[in-house]
Amino acid sequence: MSGPFPSQGRLRSEDRGIMNDPRSDEYGKILDALPCYVTLQDRELNVLWSNGSCRRDFGDPAGKRCHELYGIGTSRCPDCPVQQTFADGLVYNREMTLTTRDGQRMTVIVHSSPVRDENGQILSVLETAVNITSIKDIQKQLILLGQTVAGMAHSIKNIMMGLEGGIYVVNKGIEDKKPDEIKEGWEMVLLNFDKISHIVKDILYCSKEREPDLQNIKPNEIVRQVYKLFKDVAASYGISIKLDLDDNVNSAVIDPQGLHTVLSNLVTNAMDACKIDLWKDEHLVEIRTRPGSNSATIIEVADNGIGIDKDLSGHMFEDFFTSKGDKGTGLGLMVTQKIMREHDGSITFRSRPSEGTTFVATFPRKELPEA
Repeated sequence: MSGPFPSQGRLRSEDRGIMNDPRSDEYGKILDALPCYVTLQDRELNVLWSNGSCRRDFGDPAGKRCHELYGIGTSRCPDCPVQQTFADGLVYNREMTLTTRDGQRMTVIVHSSPVRDENGQILSVLETAVNITSIKDIQKQLILLGQTVAGMAHSIKNIMMGLEGGIYVVNKGIEDKKPDEIKEGWEMVLLNFDKISHIVKDILYCSKEREPDLQNIKPNEIVRQVYKLFKDVAASYGISIKLDLDDNVNSAVIDPQGLHTVLSNLVTNAMDACKIDLWKDEHLVEIRTRPGSNSATIIEVADNGIGIDKDLSGHMFEDFFTSKGDKGTGLGLMVTQKIMREHDGSITFRSRPSEGTTFVATFPRKELPEA
């Protein structure tokens, strides 16, 4: 059969008339070259023809209805735009989710329009589908970004209130000539300054690409530094931090600042999980090291805090995701994952609600770059 619509599927005799245009080969080439998906369908939603993009991503339409070709299911879609066009001859648009023959899901905008004969009767419906998955992803990222900025503003406001409180205590101590009050207020100022400094550093770390400053280091020494940094703060919240360092962990080529940041973020998260767990008398954060396969270095940070709900576990490594509500920014794990990618490493976790969580950072063996 000649025409712009090669005989790929079931074509009824009444549809043939619209396809025998002498210029049809040129039209067919144009339709095949379109980056969107184009199909011609009858009243039973049989796919009579599809263009090149559609055949490439969804396969041969022969013997298939629309919903079968597009991986939607075994039954036709509710509010099917093609059926609506057949019913009243109008043009319809709808957002839908399709699944390619490779199993990839995509969001598309579907547009249906009637194909009529010389008497104005609807013979078939031409349906186009434009892939807008990347646009939807950007939309989600912008929403997340807006929520994150709002969360950061709330966090910074709380920190500023903490700074104001510390400054007030310092000034009161100076006025009353009480060194203990001055010391207490100054510690409040330093604590809140450290918090805001941490947020700013995380933002800067996420805002640009960087190469890790790889050095031959002893990971256990960096772990001990982080332990000393947090042990007193943890103790003030009734949380114990313990070390379980394997002496068989040898020197490794790792960015020391990157490792320090990863550990600091994971320990901070572990402490937060313990702080909001009100059902245990004792809370523990444990930092462990051990050698992995192929000379990898494995570092674990475990806690017996509140744990991660199963509904949230699948979102933990999404950009800006936080399980702390307006108390978190989502930057900590985002920065951690970025550092692990820079090292060609991985970060995973296991958790049980109400029992605790363990994060596992794996740094593969690397060689120092040649000078």
